[in-house]
Amino acid sequence: MSYWLSVVLIWLPKIFFGVILILAFLIYGLRKSIGLTKSRILIISSISFRILYAALLTISQYYTWSQNKFTQLFPSSYFFFYSYGRFWLNVLISIAVAFIFYLFLKFLQKHRERFFEQGEAEFGFLSALIVGWPNFVIFLPLVFVSVVLLSIFRRVFLKEFYTTMGIPFLLAALIVLISGNQIVNILGLGVLKI
Repeated sequence: MSYWLSVVLIWLPKIFFGVILILAFLIYGLRKSIGLTKSRILIISSISFRILYAALLTISQYYTWSQNKFTQLFPSSYFFFYSYGRFWLNVLISIAVAFIFYLFLKFLQKHRERFFEQGEAEFGFLSALIVGWPNFVIFLPLVFVSVVLLSIFRRVFLKEFYTTMGIPFLLAALIVLISGNQIVNILGLGVLKI
């Protein structure tokens, strides 16, 4: 594989999810005029990207192995097993964890509606999709820290007593997108990487 293709494949997810997060902030900022339902487009785009990116990595791996005399000897079953463990398992776990988180948020919204504006549970789903696995392990506590800090700020400076979850989701996703891998390594959570 060429050097530049490797660089593109490494940076493509960060760039894509960075753009998705910027769009999420814009949609959230304009929610009074356009509503939060536009987040569904970003959710579908994020899921589609994760699947297409895994397919691209699989194709690149196949091409690389087909060019090498040694790896040409491997049976196709080994290639499928390798690709599944290396590229597809992370996609499946990332989507599953984000969906379970979304179900939890919908349950929470049903019983504590004051914590959510309409459509904010979907922003939680989107944020979890953006950070993926294993960064979700960092994302979740950051959401709660963001809620506490934002609540204190709103109470002290704005005299508002309720904080909804939208901004904490996006702030936590931003922090994780910028430095999630480093935090995972510092905390010794690298064993969760797939």
